Amino acid sequence: MTEPTSAALEDPLPHPPAVAVDEAHTPHERPVSLPALYKALWHHAAGVRHVILGAFLLLLASQLFKLGVPWLAGNAINAIQAGGLDSLPAAARWLGLVFAAIVASWVLHGPGRILERNVALKVRERLSALLVGRLMSAPLAWHERHHSGEVTHRVQQSTHALYDFAQSQFIYLQNTVRLVGPIIALYLISSLVGWVAIVGYGLIGLLITRFDRVMMKLAVDENRAERAYSAALVDVLGNVLSVLALRRGQGVARLIGERLVAVFGPLKRNIVLNEIKWCSVDLLASMLWCILVAVYAAEASGAIGAGVVAGAAAGIALGKVFMVYEYAQQAGGVITAIAAHFQSLARQRADYAAAQPLLEAREVEVPTVRSSSSDHWQRLAIEGLRFEHAGAREGAGIRIDTLELERGRHYALIGPSGAGKSTLLRLLAGLDEAAEGSLHFDGARESDPASTLRTIATLIPQQAEMFEGTLAENLLLGGAAGPERISAALRATCADPLVDGLKGGLATRVTEGGANWSGGQRQRLALARGVLAAEGSSLVLFDEPSSSLDPETEAKVYARLFDHFADATLISSVHRLHLLDRFDGVILMRAGRVEAMGTAWQLAQSSALFREMLAAQGEGDRGG
Repeated sequence: MTEPTSAALEDPLPHPPAVAVDEAHTPHERPVSLPALYKALWHHAAGVRHVILGAFLLLLASQLFKLGVPWLAGNAINAIQAGGLDSLPAAARWLGLVFAAIVASWVLHGPGRILERNVALKVRERLSALLVGRLMSAPLAWHERHHSGEVTHRVQQSTHALYDFAQSQFIYLQNTVRLVGPIIALYLISSLVGWVAIVGYGLIGLLITRFDRVMMKLAVDENRAERAYSAALVDVLGNVLSVLALRRGQGVARLIGERLVAVFGPLKRNIVLNEIKWCSVDLLASMLWCILVAVYAAEASGAIGAGVVAGAAAGIALGKVFMVYEYAQQAGGVITAIAAHFQSLARQRADYAAAQPLLEAREVEVPTVRSSSSDHWQRLAIEGLRFEHAGAREGAGIRIDTLELERGRHYALIGPSGAGKSTLLRLLAGLDEAAEGSLHFDGARESDPASTLRTIATLIPQQAEMFEGTLAENLLLGGAAGPERISAALRATCADPLVDGLKGGLATRVTEGGANWSGGQRQRLALARGVLAAEGSSLVLFDEPSSSLDPETEAKVYARLFDHFADATLISSVHRLHLLDRFDGVILMRAGRVEAMGTAWQLAQSSALFREMLAAQGEGDRGG
């Protein structure tokens, strides 16, 4: 059967209009409904639905065999009661059928469970792929408003919830058969006993739902506190150097402890409610099976009803009494089990709801086909660019009237701290969307500037982020490149001697955060990864790519990058101004605006700010 495409695996739950919601301001999450949970299971089981249906049939048949065990055993008892020792062969045949029914039940149950759990694995894989895909296509601004620890917790929690739900269907089938079946059996033995069972177990079920409704709300509150705790833990472990260097370990540990204590508030209430629920259910279920046996005995003896003449107690079939007892015990045991499993189901509904903010995140599409105007452009012009960060004061942000770039030229981007250099690079890469502005290629206006820029531009960020894994995995990040391309990227960033000197080569392991590499080594390797990703881009953007490199290596890296991207427009934010003569042009920014643009010599003649920056860096170099 053909596997469904990624487009076909869109989540089936209805979603409100896409908004990026911060955890701190998220409206109270509601657990998803049981039909919605089944809808999600059915949806993500696309391609293996026949397997889950087959598993359901096997598990259902298994429980039907088990349901017949009390009836077969009761008939064995009745045979002995009716015929004495002469009926032992008949009773033995009934008991043989009991054993055969149990064997048949397991013959069906085992394969059914294997199929069910394999489907659960596929469902978890599909949901995880969907959520990670949504995260990778969400706007950068969405990620900045959501803590990575919180998002990680949501992905893990929701995928585990649907996985557990998918692999627990045998429990729900088992409980359904073992509750409905015994009640039907009791009704067939005695309609009065059947009606008492229906009313009694119905009242106990209502009590369970009332308890779990309250406990579900507490579970949602607990989940929110757990995400805050996870976020704090991720923050501390990700910045452990600062914590240890500043000797703030104890203080940070105390803050994390406070986050954990916040989890205990709803959890403690849940614990108390859980014990009250279990006590109530167990006592009521035990009382009910005693009542059912008593009602049958009374009816059979003629004490109540019109079934048997008074004084006929000696004629009561012990096998029937055993059946009533066993079926009542089965139903009572199921009610107790339902109290446990319904609580788990309620938790799964609450946990799966954690995925909702991720599924609601707006997706950013990256065009796969470039238009001719954006593929072979020679001059790129941006006009009327306006952008403000969420929550920023009025007037702050980027406000650029005109910015023109030529194909194949290399531009240095400079300015004081906070001038907006990194923000402009993100806008040019299409990672942020401007509130206003137009984009022109050789005079032709693009209808969707951000989407077009995402197609032609690649931004290599300032942070030299490394991931746990092999060096090859860090360079490719799931992409594909041949040995020649990898070698060219390493050479362009002066990282080739570094890799050549490793015993394991590209198979060398990288620890979390690249802790086993120096800052300069991490930066060169991160640059090589960016060079590989930027292959084919006509606009390549660097955010201070050489901040951790020594001047000699820095100059060599820029020279090689210029050669490698000879046909592309290259813009790099630069901190060390002695490099400016190597660039074709300089873009000077201040307070979110382009203050001046030209060669380094031209800016030295016309810009007081540029001269101040040169003088300040000269004094800093002399002071160092």
